[in-house]
Amino acid sequence: MSEERLDRIEAALDRQVAVNADLRTSVTELRATTEALLQIATIHQQNFERLTTELNADRVEWRSQIEHIWQYLREERGNGQGEG
Repeated sequence: MSEERLDRIEAALDRQVAVNADLRTSVTELRATTEALLQIATIHQQNFERLTTELNADRVEWRSQIEHIWQYLREERGNGQGEG
């Protein structure tokens, strides 16, 4: 092989080493980003579950209050019709 060809091969290998190092860095950064996103998604899921539980409890409470009001109106106003 000629000296010139060996120099080109060596330069290409050096470039490939640099590319591989950049890829390793990118993969490491992607893993860190993925872990952070997973943590954020987990927090959002927990918040959603908590809010869903609270909303369901509120719905039950509101339904109970509406039933009490409706019962009151039926008893006090003759089935809610009023005394016009």
